Order: sequence, then C-alpha cells, then structure tokens
Amino acid sequence: MSSENNSLVFSSVFLARNPQNEPHVPQLAEWGKKLVASGVVKGTEGNLSFRTRLGFIITGTDVALDALTPENVSEITGVVYGLNITSVYVKGIAVPSRETIMHSQIYEERADVNAIFHVHDSRVTANADKSGIPVTAKEQPAGSLELAKEAVSLIQSNKDVKYFVLRNHGGVALGANMDEAAKLVADASAKVKK
Repeated sequence: MSSENNSLVFSSVFLARNPQNEPHVPQLAEWGKKLVASGVVKGTEGNLSFRTRLGFIITGTDVALDALTPENVSEITGVVYGLNITSVYVKGIAVPSRETIMHSQIYEERADVNAIFHVHDSRVTANADKSGIPVTAKEQPAGSLELAKEAVSLIQSNKDVKYFVLRNHGGVALGANMDEAAKLVADASAKVKK
C-alpha cells in the first residue's frame, strides 16, 4: 500500500497486520482527545508519535486524533530510502501518517526526543515569527522529504529547540515524553494569545 502526496511517495511495507498492543497507545489516545477538546487540533489535522524499543508508534493517515485506537496507529520499525521510492516498514493495520518521514528523521537526529506532536494550530502558525517561536526557512509540501529536511535543518541549527513551526504548515513539539510534548503545544498556543 502506498501513501502519496505532492513530492513524496512512500511505500508502506506491512510486516504484521495486527492492532497495536503497545502499552502506551491508550496514553496517546488520551492526549489526542485532550488536544481536540482544547481546540488546538481539529479532526484529522496533525499527527502524534512516541518512540518504542523497535522504532516509533504514529497515528494513521486521515485518523481523527480524538478517536485513536490500537487499530488506527502503527509502529514504524524502519525507513529505507531508495532511488525511486522510500519504503516504510510497518507493524499495524493503519497506513501511517504522511508525515512519517519527518517523525523518523527527527527521532534519528535527536536521541532525547521520545514523543513528537505535530499540530495544525493556525494561530501559532500565523504568529510564530512575531512570538519568537523558531520557524523553518522555507515552506515545503506536506509529507515531503523536503519538509522533513527543513525540520532537521532547523533542529541542527538550534540543538535545544523543543517547539518550532513548519512555515505555513503547523507546529512540532519535541518532548522527552508525551506529557512534555503536550505541554509544549499548550505553551505555544498560550504564547500567541498574549
């Protein structure tokens, strides 16, 4: 099965087709509900992940974040960049989020990050520059390898960054755990309301 969008196509190679029984999936589901209830996220906007022993769990593509279940999250156990197509190795039922490549590259870059919450908070995205929130240099297509590279470039130039904005796209919180990632999202939202 393939996930496709403007400038990146990745092939999902399913190693196992079972619901995720990872013990932290219920916590991820709870945070999805809280983010939607807070108004920071609407419906399927955004994607959440957390690191596992083998890789990371990520929300499925087009999944409402307030309706996460073991059936609509997947574990990514590897990413292989080919000449013509990128292969994403998956355990689960759901096709992983189109932002899987970005999550994968951030986890590779930052060993201290164990949870990534990518949300489309329009107020934060529109006001990041004015609020002093780091923003990627260029706008890139959602789900693209170029978008992932922009995120990693920002992280490499600011080793301590915990929250940043993908230009004209959305915010990315880098937490030591899910609680910290959620707090970073809330703090950024509060910062632009001031």
